[in-house]
Amino acid sequence: MTSEEASTSVLVPLLLILLACILLWLGLARGAEREKTAWAEPVNTATSAIATVAPATIAESEQWDGVERVDVVVWGSTSSGLGALRGLRLAAGNLEVPLRVALLSNTAALESPLVQGLCLEDEYRPGAATGFYREFRLGVMACYQARGVWPLKRNGRLVYEPEVAEKVLTALTLGDEVIPEAGRGRVELVRLWGVLCSASDAEGDRHLILEDETGHRQRLETRYFIDASPEADLARALGCDYTIGRSPLHYNDVWGRRPEAPAHTNLYTTSPQSLTLLLTLSMGAEGTVPAVNEHECWLDPPPQPALPIGVPENITATFPGSWSIRHVLPGNKRELNEAWSDCPDAALAFSWYMEPERRPILLSLLQQRALRQAARLQEAFPGVGVARLPDWPYVRGEIMVLGERVFSLEDVEREVEEPIACGSYAVFDRHDPRSGTQQSEWGATVLLPLEAVKPRGHPYLLVSTAYSVDCKAYNSALRMEPARANAGAACGALAALALAGDVSCADVDYAALLAELEAQGHALGE
Repeated sequence: MTSEEASTSVLVPLLLILLACILLWLGLARGAEREKTAWAEPVNTATSAIATVAPATIAESEQWDGVERVDVVVWGSTSSGLGALRGLRLAAGNLEVPLRVALLSNTAALESPLVQGLCLEDEYRPGAATGFYREFRLGVMACYQARGVWPLKRNGRLVYEPEVAEKVLTALTLGDEVIPEAGRGRVELVRLWGVLCSASDAEGDRHLILEDETGHRQRLETRYFIDASPEADLARALGCDYTIGRSPLHYNDVWGRRPEAPAHTNLYTTSPQSLTLLLTLSMGAEGTVPAVNEHECWLDPPPQPALPIGVPENITATFPGSWSIRHVLPGNKRELNEAWSDCPDAALAFSWYMEPERRPILLSLLQQRALRQAARLQEAFPGVGVARLPDWPYVRGEIMVLGERVFSLEDVEREVEEPIACGSYAVFDRHDPRSGTQQSEWGATVLLPLEAVKPRGHPYLLVSTAYSVDCKAYNSALRMEPARANAGAACGALAALALAGDVSCADVDYAALLAELEAQGHALGE
C-alpha cells in the first residue's frame, strides 16, 4: 500500500465520523428547538392562533354525523351559562338579524348549583343584588308569594327549593315568555349535550365536535364561544393556558402540558376543590318518610370503588344543632351542605376535571355516597328522608384560564377598571378534599374586571366562570353563584355587541358594554 492509499484509508473513516457528528448535532438542535417551541408562552395573538391550528388540523380526521351552524356557542348549563343566554336574549332586540345560539353541556339536566341543591343563597348583601341574579331572586320570591310562603331569612338571604329554582331559571333563559317584546323570537336556541371531543378557534375554522351518549357526533360551526363551565372544558380544548388548584404552574392540554394527578409528591396542589352532592332532605314524623334504601337510584351493592361515607360517629349529638337543621327551607326541607358531605377524594375531583368521559361514572359514585349518608342519618333520625337527589354535583371549580393579566384578591377588592360583575361573601372560602373547608370570618365585596374573562390569544372566546384570577381571588365571592350568574350575563351581552359590530370580543368598547349592562339592570358601583 502506498503512502497516499494509507492516508486515504485513514481520512475516509474520519470524514464519516465527522459527518455523523454533524448530523447528530443537527438532530439534537432541532429537537431542542421543538421542545422550546412547545413550551414557549404565546407572546401575541398571532403566535397563539398558530398554536391552536396544528392540533385542530389533526382532529379534522374525525368523522361527524351532522352539522349545525350557529352564531354563539355557550358551553355549560351552569348559572353562568344560563346568564349568558339571558344576556344574549336581552341584547338581541338591538341586532339587525336574529341569532342562533347553541347551549351545550355534559348532561340534559341544568348544571347550575341553584338547581342542584344549593338552596341558601351565597350572598352577604342580597338586597344589593342586580342584573340577572336579581331577576332570579325576584322570580323565586314571586313563586312563593303566589303560594303564601315567606322565602327570606331574617338577614334577607333567600331560601328556596331546587324545583322552584329550576322553574324560574328555565323561564328566564330558555324561553321568550319573560323577554321584552323587542327581543322575543330573536334568539333561536339549539340545545345539545354530550362529551366535547375537539374544538378549534382558528381564523375561518371555529367549531367544536360533540358526542352524545349514543356515539352520534355533531359538528357545530360558530362565530363566538362562551365557556361557562367551572372545568373550562372548551377553553382547554381550544388551547388556552390555565392553572389548577393551588399549583403555581401553567398548563396547556393541546400542547401536552397537562397537570399531574394530586399526590404527596406535589403536595396535592393540583387538586381542585371538593365535589359535593347537595341533597335536599325532607323532615317529617317517624314512619312518614320513605326509607332511603328504597330510593330509585339506590344500588346494592354500590358501584366500586365505593367512596367513604364520611358521617361522624357522634351524628346523634351533632346533627340536631347542625347548619342543615338551622337553615329551614320552604316546605320544612333542608339543604344537606355540611363539611362532611364534601367528598374527601382528591383523585376523584381531579379525574372529574381531566377525564370528562368518566363523569357519568363518577356521578353515580357520588350519588351512592350521598344516599348512604342519608341512610345513616335516617338510622339516627327516622323522620329524615331524601326529598331530592341531585343529578349533577356542585362543581366549585378551581381551574383558572389565563388572560393577559392574572388578578389577585387585592386587585378585585378595590375599584377595578371595567367591572362586569359584583359579589359579596366571605373573603376566602375553599373546600379542600384533604384538609376540609377553609373559610374566613371576614366578608368582602369584590368586582370582576372585564379583562379577567378574556383568555390570552383567543379573541373570539369568553370565559365566564374560570376567570383569569389567582386562587385567593377565585375563592372569594367571585366563585359564588350571584357573581357567576352576572358574569355570564355580561359575557352574553358582550358577544351580542361583538356580533352587531362583526368584531372580536376583544374589540368591543367597554362603554358600549356598560350601557347594555345598565339597560339590563346591572349596577356595578358600590
